[in-house]
Amino acid sequence: MNRLRHTLPAPLLATLGYLVSTLAFFFPALPFLSEALPGGPVAAIDGWQNVWHLWWAEQAVRSGTNPFFTPLLYHPDGVNLAVHPLNLSNGLLVLPITALFGPLPAYNVALLLAFVLSGLGAYLLAREVGAGPQSAFVAGLLFSFGPFHATKAYDGQLEWIAIQWVPLYVWMLLHTLNSARVLPAVVAGLLLALVGYTSLYYLIFMAVLSPLLVLLHLPPAPSFRIRITQLAHLALVPLVAIVALAPILAGLTTAVRAVTGSAAPGSSAIDPELVARSANLLDFWLPSYLHPLWGDLIAQLGPWLHPNIAAWNHALGYTALALAVVACCTEWRRAWPWLVIAIIGLWLALGPLLNIGDRQFEAPMLYRLLMAIPGMEIARRPGHFVVLTLLALVPLAALGLDALRQRYGSNVLALAVLLAALELAPPAWTLQRSITHPAFSELARSDGAVLVLPIDNDSSASLTQQIVHGRPLVGGFLARIPPFPFANETPGVRQLWRLAPDGAALADPAGGAPSDVMAAYGIRDVVVRWSELSASQRATAQAAITEALPGISPSYTDAELSIYRLPPPTPAPLAYVAGGWYPEEQAAERRWRWMGAEATIVLINPGTTALPVTVQLQAEGFTAERPTQLSLNGAPLTTWAVAAQPAATTTSLRLLLPPGPNRLVLNAPTAADPAGRGPISIALTGITIKR
Repeated sequence: MNRLRHTLPAPLLATLGYLVSTLAFFFPALPFLSEALPGGPVAAIDGWQNVWHLWWAEQAVRSGTNPFFTPLLYHPDGVNLAVHPLNLSNGLLVLPITALFGPLPAYNVALLLAFVLSGLGAYLLAREVGAGPQSAFVAGLLFSFGPFHATKAYDGQLEWIAIQWVPLYVWMLLHTLNSARVLPAVVAGLLLALVGYTSLYYLIFMAVLSPLLVLLHLPPAPSFRIRITQLAHLALVPLVAIVALAPILAGLTTAVRAVTGSAAPGSSAIDPELVARSANLLDFWLPSYLHPLWGDLIAQLGPWLHPNIAAWNHALGYTALALAVVACCTEWRRAWPWLVIAIIGLWLALGPLLNIGDRQFEAPMLYRLLMAIPGMEIARRPGHFVVLTLLALVPLAALGLDALRQRYGSNVLALAVLLAALELAPPAWTLQRSITHPAFSELARSDGAVLVLPIDNDSSASLTQQIVHGRPLVGGFLARIPPFPFANETPGVRQLWRLAPDGAALADPAGGAPSDVMAAYGIRDVVVRWSELSASQRATAQAAITEALPGISPSYTDAELSIYRLPPPTPAPLAYVAGGWYPEEQAAERRWRWMGAEATIVLINPGTTALPVTVQLQAEGFTAERPTQLSLNGAPLTTWAVAAQPAATTTSLRLLLPPGPNRLVLNAPTAADPAGRGPISIALTGITIKR
């Protein structure tokens, strides 16, 4: 061992040490890493979602498409993935493994690499602040195998597990501060970009940490020229990062608006979910609830400290804390800047309100300042700011251990390793397997989109099934559910999405059956997982299927699921009511739908060339004649004077429809509805469409 120590560079020797430690930490799960992922109940959902992320990254690279937009989820429009935990850095890191062996082995390789590289990043950071190699190695162990990191591994959250780019970036930023060369600044910028491609949360944390580091560690400059050079090098860091992050930043604003809806940017209102996902002041001083000896006892505090939250581990680790105290007592000159960062990290992690046990207090909370920043409403986990404190503990622990070694000798090092091994013992790893029905393999033989029912936003099963069949999904599982009006408006999809019939018949659709609309949108198969439905739900689901898929029998069925194969789209044009309409009403055989100020009718040309059609609309105005403006795909068509009730007014439009769906938009002046539903203008009573 001594010979190896003298022949290998210290960073390489440290890397080997972290590799051995990682293999020991995951040892019970190692024989199964090609067939399962290690983790607890949360990993059964989030872990498999991250397996899909690796699969999609490989699909995107192989096809040359933008990885931050996928057409394979939320068909037919696809979905922007810019704010979702895609962690593309992991996808690229293990891309050869994904391509050769599949996304599950690639996930497990990324998991192991994260622990090895996180230790190495912490080691290099500790060395940069002047700690000895052995003390730096122990600090890396405390960081990489600490409670926070172990919990993220147990929960299968790969975007949080891949924390390695954070200490590597901080190491290189400090190196930039102490160097007169441009290269460290460029490397620091690239590492910051890797942080962003891993987790937008980590990128926010680094945006907070970086100015602090510069203020606390910028060395004095002997001349104005040297100071300008230092600042120029520092300016290169964010500039390089922004350029490298351009692909994700380009779609970020749109994605934030999509998932936050009408929420006001920078709102000062405190969301209860934000408070629930903040750290409790007691969290920091508890041992890990994953520990094999005392973890179950600590876990019982969860419902008291964090009601309805599955993952709340913000423990700092006693060994790291003890060594940090030693550093503050013996190496104050070098320790105090990191103590400042540690305190700021804890203060931010507490969120917008101070929670102590089961009590809540109004207090001056630093997180309130972040809430005023536009776009921060997308960040929902204040407690994870504890990462700043964990990062600050790396140099503090290393400096404290150095001080103890100087006073008491090398035996202190062995004691520190022993204490770390006892405190950071791995959890009892369970294995999460994905068992997919063989019918999903058969779906791979066909094309078109698939609608899998029932819709379950709390399960990533639809993603593991997609890895098998590879076809677009109507819907899908994402960490942030995007708006999806297609599911609420489209005939056939609407009933199946809810698994309940609604009896709508007015233009639902005009010109064909609901299944014709679904086929026109490229939906080819509907899978109903009967095993996920209760007896009462099955009866309602069957009624929805009968309404949405009239005359279509299953192409495959067993006790667990049925598959309904839709016929090819018909050549006939179709029309249906979309957004802006109130629910359908009925009196005897008469049916109608009120609209507000604006509403949409979708006209579908199922063909591949422009189609001449005649669209006939019938409507009645509320209490007075309502001049109604009509436009097609944004181009004005005509003004339709809709007479007051009870007179019915008809208009006939001769249109040349481009292929695919087209939006016929109606605008009319409104009046207050006596029934209290909101403003109303005209009641649509009939639609026909024909060639």
